[in-house]
Amino acid sequence: MQVGAERVHSELHHVLSRGEFRHERSLLEELLDRLPGLDSEHVTLIGDVLRWTLVILLGVAVALLALRLARALVASRATPVGAARAQDIAPEARIAELLARARAARGSGDLRLALRLYLLALLHAFGGSGDLEYRPTWTHRELLRRGRPSPAARALLEDLIRELEAKEFGRASIDGGDLDRLEALLERRREVLAGASA
Repeated sequence: MQVGAERVHSELHHVLSRGEFRHERSLLEELLDRLPGLDSEHVTLIGDVLRWTLVILLGVAVALLALRLARALVASRATPVGAARAQDIAPEARIAELLARARAARGSGDLRLALRLYLLALLHAFGGSGDLEYRPTWTHRELLRRGRPSPAARALLEDLIRELEAKEFGRASIDGGDLDRLEALLERRREVLAGASA
């Protein structure tokens, strides 16, 4: 079956006259046409300058972000988790802060909070003396499992944490004797810590 040239020409004209084959002017082109004294060469030049300016700015922004990411990555590899805080606050200062907060909580009658703070101060003391690798994101049990405690630290802390967990989470009652015992243990560890740093 042959199709006549006239019909092909008519169909081709119909297809090419659709909107997707027509060049539509952009908003920028229309705006630049309204400015006096600009011809098509100037518009093209301005468009090229704008395009290259944006490409350069984007390249600089990507380079700066990559540099910041690289610095953050190097810093995170150089400093283990929790070590940044440990460098900012000396162990003895952090222990003294926790001890003051524990005593204040005990004075206000919040024995559960006091227990938690005394235990946290004790763990910091073991970490400060090198008997335990202390990381603030680890639970008490993780500290015993992953913190490489010394034999003396493990012997004391395993039983103590097991006993105090029930009290800390409300399954058993807390009395003043628990807090007195923790404070005494903490004071002994602070003496060890002071002797090690002297």
